[in-house]
Amino acid sequence: MLNNIVDGISIKLDKSFGNEYTIYSEDVEQGINEPCFFIVPINPSKVPYPSGRELKKNSFDVHYFPKSDNKSFEINEIAEMLLEELEYIEIDGDLVRGTNMNFEIIDNVLHFFVDYNYFTIKSNDIEKMNGVELFGGLKRGDKFE
Repeated sequence: MLNNIVDGISIKLDKSFGNEYTIYSEDVEQGINEPCFFIVPINPSKVPYPSGRELKKNSFDVHYFPKSDNKSFEINEIAEMLLEELEYIEIDGDLVRGTNMNFEIIDNVLHFFVDYNYFTIKSNDIEKMNGVELFGGLKRGDKFE
């Protein structure tokens, strides 16, 4: 599912920014084409919940490398756009909401952080109960009905 989220982010960035921006999800040894985005997963994890549920936590750092001479202005513009554009991404026909969105600028590179968390349920085919018998009645005064 992690690769599906990376694909969802890539598709959303491509729709929002167009072909002028290169999108990378793998390390590049040499020569990146600026302006560009790098999509980097950060410490995916899971938290168990009762009844076989698990919360899958998927944090991402979307790097943006600007091209223009006025890098601060360009980075601020892109950061504001990412706050809107990455709020929802589509994964397998479903919308997934991005949370904990924030950003920082380090050495003229934008680091945009976003989480795409979701619950999963483990399939449990064990029959919980065979049958139930209920006994009882209503008590009115001294008589049962």
